[in-house]
Amino acid sequence: MNSAYFLERTPPREAGRPGRAFSVAARQVGSKAKELLATPDFSGSVLAVLSGTEYLSAPHGEILWICPEGSPLHRRGILVPQLPTVLPGERCFVEPAGLTFAGGRSVVLGDSVEWKPLMPESEDTASLAILGARFRRLLAALDLFEITDGLGPSISLVSALAGGRSLPSLSPGSRMQQGRDRIRDLAQDCLRQDLSSVMRKGREMMGLGPGLTPSGDDFLGGLFFAAHWLHRTFPTAFPAAAETAELLEWAKNQTHPIGYAIFQDLVLGHGPEPLHELVRTLFQEREDSFSPVSAALRLTRIGHSSGWDMLAGFVTGMLMVA
Repeated sequence: MNSAYFLERTPPREAGRPGRAFSVAARQVGSKAKELLATPDFSGSVLAVLSGTEYLSAPHGEILWICPEGSPLHRRGILVPQLPTVLPGERCFVEPAGLTFAGGRSVVLGDSVEWKPLMPESEDTASLAILGARFRRLLAALDLFEITDGLGPSISLVSALAGGRSLPSLSPGSRMQQGRDRIRDLAQDCLRQDLSSVMRKGREMMGLGPGLTPSGDDFLGGLFFAAHWLHRTFPTAFPAAAETAELLEWAKNQTHPIGYAIFQDLVLGHGPEPLHELVRTLFQEREDSFSPVSAALRLTRIGHSSGWDMLAGFVTGMLMVA
């Protein structure tokens, strides 16, 4: 991520200077954000203000954010039609009217809808044969795209490994070339379903690339997101990531608090809406009009390269079905 995690375009923002009273009604609130805001005597502060997202720190190191409609839903997100103007460091707290900032702005929560991802039920789960066939079709479709940013080009490497082909050449000096050997090793570990090795080697990916959520963090998070849902859906066929708590404890000091919150969520199976949609369309038995490729392409629109990075990590983790 080089700018806003959730939006590349500049969203509508409240006109005027901080300090003027302004209120906006939230349209949707993620389940985690709702839980944090329901904490007695909640208080926090504005951690960062980027072009499309306002990040807030909450007690116990938790993070939530305010983003405009059109942004991907997330369990930590609060979607509003117009962003209030707030400043980094500004305090915020919860009143009966909603989330209130020291400068006079407020976000009304009363009529908002709670968001939780829609995932396949156990009785609507595809067989491993169907899942494997859908995954191969997804890889074949993604292989047609020319990807230049972040770690997205590793999708062609994953596709080559899955198909038993020689590995593609990469642009000299690119971020992908820097991580090629590490990604290749992780992909081969996923083919062997060796998550213990992934846990060890994956640490080398943390911090690769610029921004609050470096490409390496998003890639590794996407990989563990896939591993989480494979085990949760097919517990006897795929291993659990046994050292998850140890990895997350180590990662706390390796990245920015915003990046850590996003990475932690991915490892535990929580991500942006398009990533959940990708799992749902791959894993559910019945097919619908919204295809895995459509969900994948929606995911790639997140941030500058964050979406591609997460997608590349996800398909690497999905090599366990190959």
